[in-house]
Amino acid sequence: MAPHTTEPSEQDTTADRSAGTNGLAGVGALLASAAALAACGGGGMRGPRGPEGTSDQANLPGSGGDEPPPTSTPPTQVDAARFMSQATFGARSAEEIEALRTEGYEHWLWGQFNSTTMSHMSYLDWRRVSAEEFRVSDDMAYEAIWMQWLKGGDQLRARVAFALSQIFVVSNSSGALRAFGMASYMDMLNREAFGNFRTLLKSVTLHPTMGYYLNMIGSEKENAKRGIRPNENYAREILQLFSIGLVRLDLDGTVMRDGEGRPVPTYDEDVVKGFARAFTGWSSPRGKNFHDIDVNVEENWYLPMRSYPDYHTPESKLLLDSFVIPAGGTCESDLEVAIDNIFNHPNVAPFICRQLIQRLVTSNPSPAYLRAVSLVFNNNGAGVRGDLRAVVRAILLHPEARDPSLGANGRFGKQREPVLRFANFLRALGATSTSGRNDIHELDGSDNSLGQSPLLAPTVFNFFKPDYAQAGPIMDQGLVAPEFQITTETTLVGGLNFFARLINNEGFGNGENRLRIDYAPLQALAADPSALIAHLDLLFFNGQMSASTRQRLATMLAAIPANDPKRRVKSALIVTSLSPDHVIQT
Repeated sequence: MAPHTTEPSEQDTTADRSAGTNGLAGVGALLASAAALAACGGGGMRGPRGPEGTSDQANLPGSGGDEPPPTSTPPTQVDAARFMSQATFGARSAEEIEALRTEGYEHWLWGQFNSTTMSHMSYLDWRRVSAEEFRVSDDMAYEAIWMQWLKGGDQLRARVAFALSQIFVVSNSSGALRAFGMASYMDMLNREAFGNFRTLLKSVTLHPTMGYYLNMIGSEKENAKRGIRPNENYAREILQLFSIGLVRLDLDGTVMRDGEGRPVPTYDEDVVKGFARAFTGWSSPRGKNFHDIDVNVEENWYLPMRSYPDYHTPESKLLLDSFVIPAGGTCESDLEVAIDNIFNHPNVAPFICRQLIQRLVTSNPSPAYLRAVSLVFNNNGAGVRGDLRAVVRAILLHPEARDPSLGANGRFGKQREPVLRFANFLRALGATSTSGRNDIHELDGSDNSLGQSPLLAPTVFNFFKPDYAQAGPIMDQGLVAPEFQITTETTLVGGLNFFARLINNEGFGNGENRLRIDYAPLQALAADPSALIAHLDLLFFNGQMSASTRQRLATMLAAIPANDPKRRVKSALIVTSLSPDHVIQT
């Protein structure tokens, strides 16, 4: 099946894909592949070992370094709780927050940088040999993501990989991607989360799932007689969305303007065409020929794309800032030069760092905050550009991240994404299933679910744009609020119903995969409303519950008989789920 050649405009990219099927070859090949494919590369370590014991990937990029000692000056309980909400999918308990205080941020970060990470590919291998039909489904790829989020010890890696997935977007919203393609893509983001941005950029470029999603796979040199020209889709998006953006930026994110006050563009259509030519000649890794793009061949979804010299544009290519690749280059050499040209552009640091800050800490970082992180991107202190480990550390340990009163001028905070709030509830309420698995699949429905689900964004622009500003006070103050783009009357009601069902039904899913909530710890506190409120404040409000929410909870709990502790707990959790001071992370 050949990829489509949709080439949307810079401002309205939809990245249409054709529908696909989920057929797999033979049962014998399926059973043998767990061992045979382990040597193929592209997807990390593989081998089915069970839902929680899937093969770990160790010694990943960004690991290493001397272990720092535990802190001698513990952070406050409130800041430790805030740190957990920025760097994980939510604290599991008050004890976990206290352990972080004792350990200190530096030691905790070192442990996270050196942690192993679950292989999503191995999870699919395990699932298909354990499934009666000996096949994988898209839902299994979604399960793997939630397995890591809910059970993984590599919480920071998972949070950063999720943030990267919202920048380097691939989506199965049309059902055209395959499970192993999505799993391999997430493994790649996990692998590179603390590595170097240039390596990440190249890995994204050559990943077949991205190649299929944005049409680089099968893009070939111009042939006027056959009406063929290089596909511009990926070339456009790697510039607009994955690296530098549309306008030139200072290190602090300030838009550069010309003498007439107009934003200075970063590139034009000729540059897009130049990159499109530089990216020609890549196709399926297991194809019989350049045009053999068989979506039913599993390796075509996780092995890096393969070069075909005869289909590469031989002429020169115009890139950023008037740089020209001379004629006669190969697929490989032109791609390396193109990646270098992007990676070394001065916009990369502020453009990427701003989005990582938005996903982890605050929607509107101050110019000083963004500048400080951008400087670390440009030089990690040892002369290395693009060190994501150093960038993540700088984001989380910057004074404004640790003390919102510094430099924020009332701008600090962000809306918690719906899936992060859901994960927070499941983790803090000890949700577990009999099987050790989950049935968390498509959550992107707006009327009865969360309006958001990993790998199911409606377009390459993600579920929301980083520069989205809601009309009203936010826009009037020149601020942005990305998550509010999916906050509508419909999603508000749908989300409230979703959390009410979760809490009242005491879990999510069905059968042996049902994630059952453990209310026992909260019920033990229910006789003392103030103790219950304090516990909820720490786990769901970062210790910053407002006086009005506290009073609302106290009044409600007092009206519920003390001999009905579960009712008290459920009612308090429902109020928590809809409280603005829980929904907004500060």
